[in-house]
Amino acid sequence: MPKKPKTIYICNECGATFQKWLGKCPECNSWNTIVEEMQDTPVFKNEIPFENSIHPLSQVLSESVQRIPTGIGEFDLVCGGGVVPGSIILLGGEPGIGKSTLALQVAQHCTTLYCSGEETLQQIHLRSHRLNIKPDSIHLSSVTDIDHIEALIRTNAPQLVIIDSIQTLYSKDITSPVGSVSQIRYTASRLADIAKQTQTSILLIGHITKDGSIAGPKILEHIVDTVLYFEGDFTRDYRILRAFKNRFGSINEIALFTMTATGLTEVKDKNTLFVQSHDTSFPGSVISATIEGTRTILFEAQSLVTATSFSNPRRMADGFDVNRLNLLVAVIEKHAKISLSSFDIFINVAGGFAIDDTSCDLAIAAAIISSLKNIVIPHSCGIIGELSLSGQVRSASHSLRRLTEFSNSGITTIILPRNNVSEVSNTGFTGTLIPLTTIAELTQILQRL
Repeated sequence: MPKKPKTIYICNECGATFQKWLGKCPECNSWNTIVEEMQDTPVFKNEIPFENSIHPLSQVLSESVQRIPTGIGEFDLVCGGGVVPGSIILLGGEPGIGKSTLALQVAQHCTTLYCSGEETLQQIHLRSHRLNIKPDSIHLSSVTDIDHIEALIRTNAPQLVIIDSIQTLYSKDITSPVGSVSQIRYTASRLADIAKQTQTSILLIGHITKDGSIAGPKILEHIVDTVLYFEGDFTRDYRILRAFKNRFGSINEIALFTMTATGLTEVKDKNTLFVQSHDTSFPGSVISATIEGTRTILFEAQSLVTATSFSNPRRMADGFDVNRLNLLVAVIEKHAKISLSSFDIFINVAGGFAIDDTSCDLAIAAAIISSLKNIVIPHSCGIIGELSLSGQVRSASHSLRRLTEFSNSGITTIILPRNNVSEVSNTGFTGTLIPLTTIAELTQILQRL
């Protein structure tokens, strides 16, 4: 007589198990994430054979891995130069952001098995027709049973398998409902084993929660080799693909796309997304440059400083860390001798772009002073530099790359830290370099532009 399944409690965030329900998980300190499930004894199938030997590291043969090019340069860039055979990639993003569209466009460039648990095969066909997808190399299936999927992979030997989505997979060996922590953890582990045994690359599409994290146990992100997030603003056409984990490449790269009627298109001139040409400049607008992996991206920082009607002035930022904004305001007040305690300050990075580069501190400070003093900073001027708590302007990282991007975009005047002048003075830049030592000098320099 089979044993009755035992009730356990699992944390949705970290996957920790407990014998009773708790309001707060003692492992990850998350509240209200522990759910009740029936404990199963899963039957592991197709286990990797035990190899009764060890290998000295010096004797392990080093073979160059031939990555699979997807035909989409931006996607390959984020993955580290293409998809590694035997790897498993997790792609997350908000509903409707374009995850399935991106996956289908990737699928057309290699032999692909597309397993859909959310859309019917007819719906996928309609979307592929709209996107002008070449259907020859794509094979569709609507099965969501992990055993059947494994059989399809071993029988057809595709280069790439797309699972849309991981939350729809299930195993008959697990009695928990589809989408539960146990099901997601077990099916993801099975897929990871299958990928390594067959050298098949697997792309998992995942849902995200209200706070922006991928739904399911946190252990899911540990199982996979690469975690990609697809971001964007539904009011705009551009999309950004970021890598938050990558065992085979950098996590600092981003991919830029625009969403069109025929699918996602790679952005060739990335600076046109976040910097638009204006016939005339206006107070509070500053051009700066940030580093994203191997890319240098120009952006426009906008500031609005107005008299407050509240006892505590408001500090709001879109695309910039509000805590960093409060720090910069304190530095300006202390070392530039400019009182901001009676003004509301609003910061916006144009185009919905988000930056966390401290080498853009000086540009944000210049935008605040420009708006307060009604100083127009021409868009032919770029500003870079980090601000310290002592009011010193510290060197900007990768200053040569930033200056090169400024020069290529027609910017002829650059305000930069004095320590960076020696680095960029021999680059052949024909414009004007204005060195800065402290924040106290900034107002006078802006007034002379």
